[in-house]
Amino acid sequence: MYFDNKERVIGKVISINSEKFGVELLKGIKNFNINGFDDIHYFAQLNSYVVIPYQNFYIVCEVISIREKDENNYQTSKEQEINKILSNKYLDVYPLGTIKDNKFEFGVSVFPTLYSDVLYIKDEELDIIFNISSIEEEIDGNNTKLNSLSIGMSSVFKDYDIKINIDNFFGSHSAVLGNTGSGKSCTIASMLQQLFKKKNFSATGATFIIFDTNGEYKKAFEKLKTQNNDVDIYYTSLNDEKNPFYLPHHFMNIEEWELLLQASEKSQLPILRNALGFATLFEENNNENYKKKIKNHIIASCILEIYTSEPSPIAKYQKIKSLFNKAEFDNYDTIEGYNGQYGNFSDEKKEAEFLNVMKENLLNEEFKIPNYKEGVYFEFDKLSEYLELAILYEEANGNKQIRNYCAPLLTRTEIIQHREDFKFLKKENEKIEDYLLKFLGIVKMPIFKEFSQYIKKTQITIIDLNEVEDEIVEIISSVFTRIIFDFLKKQKDRNVFPINLILEEAHRYIAYDSKRTFLRASQIFDRVAKEGRKYGLFLMISSQRPSELSKTVLSQCNNFIVHRIQNPDDLLHIRQMTPHISDTILKKLPSIPTQHALIFGNAVNIPALFKVNEANPLPKSDNNEISKNWFVEKNKDYKFLFD
Repeated sequence: MYFDNKERVIGKVISINSEKFGVELLKGIKNFNINGFDDIHYFAQLNSYVVIPYQNFYIVCEVISIREKDENNYQTSKEQEINKILSNKYLDVYPLGTIKDNKFEFGVSVFPTLYSDVLYIKDEELDIIFNISSIEEEIDGNNTKLNSLSIGMSSVFKDYDIKINIDNFFGSHSAVLGNTGSGKSCTIASMLQQLFKKKNFSATGATFIIFDTNGEYKKAFEKLKTQNNDVDIYYTSLNDEKNPFYLPHHFMNIEEWELLLQASEKSQLPILRNALGFATLFEENNNENYKKKIKNHIIASCILEIYTSEPSPIAKYQKIKSLFNKAEFDNYDTIEGYNGQYGNFSDEKKEAEFLNVMKENLLNEEFKIPNYKEGVYFEFDKLSEYLELAILYEEANGNKQIRNYCAPLLTRTEIIQHREDFKFLKKENEKIEDYLLKFLGIVKMPIFKEFSQYIKKTQITIIDLNEVEDEIVEIISSVFTRIIFDFLKKQKDRNVFPINLILEEAHRYIAYDSKRTFLRASQIFDRVAKEGRKYGLFLMISSQRPSELSKTVLSQCNNFIVHRIQNPDDLLHIRQMTPHISDTILKKLPSIPTQHALIFGNAVNIPALFKVNEANPLPKSDNNEISKNWFVEKNKDYKFLFD
């Protein structure tokens, strides 16, 4: 054991059970502190630690209660003061783990003996408990990299810096949770600001992409470039003039189209699949004559079906006339002589000519609609035309009710095509790889005629989704995340380009909602939560309502930074999703002060309550100073509200 054990003794173990130990403190301790050889040590504070030497290791315990013998009310104040010094004082401590060979191991299998010494804990032992080695490590000669990152000061241990292991925190999924206004965005901003403070061999290879649903982070990182010239940000929003955000519709897969158009699974989804298949067929094939044949084949098939099965002469005439106008038949005049009142031709010869023209436009071989290929460009406004073609194709095969079933799908498509807030989907043809460059912070720099370098210029991408409807946030977040995930999966080498997605207000688009009948946007996040680590894609979810989050995503988080949470449903949800959390930790969550948080997970060996480092600059806050806005000059001009 260490030579200073006797100098550090504060008391003796006087009771032992499977859950806690009782400690009687030494006589003469007045204010629960002791003068050590290096400092004054405050040991009897709730949630602080003490150590108990046993054989060749230390048992680490958390202080869970403090008490003293009752005072005698009949004593004078001077007698009470003397007795307070001389009275018996007790601690109840909870065993957490052991320190052996400068390593901390969670859990205790061997208990101390009665009357074992109890020692105050030193900073070096706290470093072992929190698994903090050297902050920087030398690599490649004179260059260094950070191993750990300061996130704040301990609320329990005076002047002790709480640090996280960078690999364990940013190399796994994490969650930042807390009530509105508890400081979640400040915590995230503070961590990234701290990370990029390191100059000379900075974290230029980092890639953080923030879905900023509250428009907070641009302000937090506006000085990043001036503070460290090696790093920079890329900012984009749907309405930004310099860098307007767009997401080409042809990047979407079938499931994402289904989500966008809210297609029902039984009747509308097959039509949507066929419509997108037609889009692929007509846009990928440059043979205009072949496209004409396909279109005429479908319309001719539909006309023949209507001609032979439609009982109403007027309806039959109207439908056939309408289809003729959509077709590109060479013999258009064969429709002449068709009687709309009776639903037939004036003579058999004209009817025969009509039927022959229809049959001539049928393809000899069996026609099969190809599968949709994402990435094949087609004009967004043509989707209605392809849906119409898909419905005609289904009607040609005898499904007379399909048009009624698909009316909501057609309406939804038309609405989206005309809505201004969906214009971000309407973009000219672009390759996915070229599209991703700016979001990954990479600039393509030509060197020679056929050779280019890809240099990383920015480390933080902010996608500002403030004032955007939830349905748009769902589409953007799910499609964008899936594209990033697919990009990383295609890489020859895994985990060489890690990407961290920071998802603000995550409960809005990674929600657990069993009532929704169409595909949930959170499915891609569930998949990333389960598989993302293998490819270097990591989620950091921020939410004020953990009970509304996807259970899969939350259960896959390895690290939690929890601010004040008071809602019983949210507390229960955290308990269910993270079974390794003790009841002692859960009981702390409703009473955590502002700008404080509790961290636990594999980035720290043991849960720690800390005061978060203050972000500078702060994120743009929505906290309203009511009194300041109430007590103003009588004739204040409010024109700014209407500018």
